[in-house]
Amino acid sequence: MRTMRSFQTAEVADPVMAKFAMVAPVLEAILYSLKQARVHRLGGYDAITLVDLAREFREGSGDAGICFEWTVHEAIAVRHPSIWPLASEVLEAHCGISGGADSILFGPEKDGRIPILESVTDALTPDSRLYLGQRGQPPKLQRHIPDIIEAFRAKGRGEKLPRSFAGIWKADLFLGNPASDRWVGTTVKTRSNGLEGASGLRLGIYPQENVRDEPRFDDRLHLIRLPLPYDGGFSELYYKSFYLVRAFLRADALQPSRIDLPDAEDRFITEELRVRAEYPVLAVLGAIRNMSQQDLLHTDDVISVQSEISLSSDGLVESDRDSFDDAVSLAPAPHIE
Repeated sequence: MRTMRSFQTAEVADPVMAKFAMVAPVLEAILYSLKQARVHRLGGYDAITLVDLAREFREGSGDAGICFEWTVHEAIAVRHPSIWPLASEVLEAHCGISGGADSILFGPEKDGRIPILESVTDALTPDSRLYLGQRGQPPKLQRHIPDIIEAFRAKGRGEKLPRSFAGIWKADLFLGNPASDRWVGTTVKTRSNGLEGASGLRLGIYPQENVRDEPRFDDRLHLIRLPLPYDGGFSELYYKSFYLVRAFLRADALQPSRIDLPDAEDRFITEELRVRAEYPVLAVLGAIRNMSQQDLLHTDDVISVQSEISLSSDGLVESDRDSFDDAVSLAPAPHIE
C-alpha cells in the first residue's frame, strides 16, 4: 500500500490554480491505489499514462462514505477553519481534551480505495489513551490495535476487546490531541440517521442538517453529535476537484461532455489533462503542480506500507497482492446523500 499526507498551507487565491493543486494529489492517490498486479503488468508506476489510469479506473458502491470520512479527516488534520475550531471546541467541552483537534484515519488499511494518510500504529504512542467518558483511567490504545483490527475483520464476532470498548472497531477516526495523547473513537456518516452507537465510540460526525443542529450529547445513541457545516471553502474545492478528475477518467482521458462537467474552469483543467493523456502520470503531476497554486498544499513523499487488506464493495477483505482484481476508484461524496 502507498501512503501520503497533504496539508493546506495558504489561502485559496485563483480558483483554477487552486484546483490544479488539488487535482495533482487526487490523481496521485488513484495511481497508488491500483492493484500491484496491474501496476506490474503496465510496467510499473513510472510507465502508467493517464490513458492507462482511465482504463484501470473503476467506481465502487462504497466510495461516497469512504471519501467523506477521508475529507473530514483531512479537513481536521489541516486545521481548516470551517471544521477544526468546532471539532476542537467539542473535544474540550465534552471530552476534556484541550490543545486543538487532530485526526488519525482508521479503517484499518483502506487499501484499494484511498491511500491511508497515516498509519494508526505510527500515529499513536505506548501512552496514548482512549477516552471513554467513564470513571477510571482511560485504557491505553496502541496495544489494543491488533485486537481492534481482528475485530474489524470479523465484524465484531469473537473479538478479544474488553467490554467497555468492544465496539471501537467501528471507529472511522480517532480524534484527539498528540500533546495530551488522549483520543476519542469517532464514527463518520454522510447522514445523521446513519449514526449508530457502540461501546468505545464517543463522537458522531455528519453534515449539518439545519442551523438548529448543534453539537450535543445524544442520550439514545450515547454519542456526542458533531454536525459539520459545509458551505464553501476548502471542502467544496476538494469535492469539485474529485468530481472533475472522476469525470475525466470516466471519459477515457478525453474531454468530458458539458452535461458531466459544465463549468468552464473545470473544462479548462480537464483539457490540460487531455493533451497530456499519453504521458506518464508521474510526469504529468509535475506539470500540473507547476500550473497550480504551489503554496496551497504541501504533500509528503509517498512511502510503501505492507498491507494484506483490500476494500471492495463488500467491505474489507483479505487480498492476494498478485491477484488481478479490479482497481477501485477514488470518487467524491456528495455533502448529503
